[in-house]
Amino acid sequence: MDILNIAADIIKLVKKQNQSAEVSIYEINKISVSQRLSKVEQISQSKNCTVGIRAIVDKTKAAYISTNDLNNLSNTVSQVVEMAKNVPKDPYINFAVDGGNYTSSTDLGILDNSVVTIDNLKKIAEAAENSAFLCKEVVNSEGASASYSLVNTVLFTVSGFIGSFSKSIFANQVSVIAGGKGKMKVGYSYDVACNFYDLKSPRLIGKEAAKRAIDQLNSRSIKTGKLPVIFEKRAAKELVKSFASAINGSSIVSSSSFLRNSLNTQIFNNRINIIDNPLLPKGIESRPFDGEGIISKKNILVKNGVLQNWILDLYSAKKLNLETTGNAIRANNAAIVPAASNFYIENGNISFEELIEEVKEGVYITDLFGFGVNLINGDYSQGASGFFIENGKITYPIHEITVASNLENMFNNLVVANDLTFCGQFNSPTIKINEMMIAGSLGN
Repeated sequence: MDILNIAADIIKLVKKQNQSAEVSIYEINKISVSQRLSKVEQISQSKNCTVGIRAIVDKTKAAYISTNDLNNLSNTVSQVVEMAKNVPKDPYINFAVDGGNYTSSTDLGILDNSVVTIDNLKKIAEAAENSAFLCKEVVNSEGASASYSLVNTVLFTVSGFIGSFSKSIFANQVSVIAGGKGKMKVGYSYDVACNFYDLKSPRLIGKEAAKRAIDQLNSRSIKTGKLPVIFEKRAAKELVKSFASAINGSSIVSSSSFLRNSLNTQIFNNRINIIDNPLLPKGIESRPFDGEGIISKKNILVKNGVLQNWILDLYSAKKLNLETTGNAIRANNAAIVPAASNFYIENGNISFEELIEEVKEGVYITDLFGFGVNLINGDYSQGASGFFIENGKITYPIHEITVASNLENMFNNLVVANDLTFCGQFNSPTIKINEMMIAGSLGN
């Protein structure tokens, strides 16, 4: 099936009705395996092609539709064109004017043509779980999984832009339980990569999951008080994700972000730089162009602590009287929203060890729970577990705590280590916040 030809045929059908349209097609091939306690629980293999059409009438009206029925495209086109004729006018509908040359999937390093079978995935999931059980303290498993996806993307836009690229995604995850006599702790580990041989060894993933569970055995609670907080890289990702949401163009347009009046102001210390880079080699969200046909480019969103721009698509950019940052993505039905690509904080100039050594008394957070982030006013409150820090050393495990502050204050007092690694869409070095309220269960 040639999805480029399918897109071209749809454009012809729309033009017959003297209207304009944009077409996005996602062809996804996926296989996955999950197991628990060495028994395969699920094997799935799927191939799906979803066509999204954005019909545009008089350059001021737009409607969206999706289908995976490739034998009835004429009726689908007629339906979405009729929908577009009957929606209210929107003066902020916008289109890319110029196309251009874009980087290939090969040059970005996001396509791996390795042949991966169900048997390969079985072995990966099994190796991860078995590796965890090599630790005698591990007594049960919540399961292990491995998957492979190949996504082929095609985009036709009103301006005549025609683009396509392919991306492969490999993933492995395991979650196990350590302990006994009613004292149980869960630990999990995972990895995701565009290239099979970049995927972390399943044995290492299993070992990490086991260690995380075991390290939390005999956790204690602590007294309530204000202390420095260090977020492990995996936990720090959640802060990065919250920041990305707060500077998303949709949030700014709707005035639903506490940072809505912060453009070109200092919100971090002058050593903080935050990047959104869709051209990151082997990046899980790398892409040669965005959902509107804008050629991808690296965006420095925070430079020396100063907020330089929002995450924008053409629509939000027009509403804010700015230029798009090339951050549009399309849903399966071709609806467009701004979203981050590979979003991360750059390395600082201090090591992880030095960051810990600076803390006389504080907490090291390895896991966060709950949904206590209010992006409208910046209030932050999350359940957490991790370790207590005493005299510059990580000591005993802690649990049943809540860390709370306001994101604006947290960003102002944020220090980053130099240990950035990439796994997934949002990434960060280890982060230190100079002071947060820690609510324990032992009282004051």
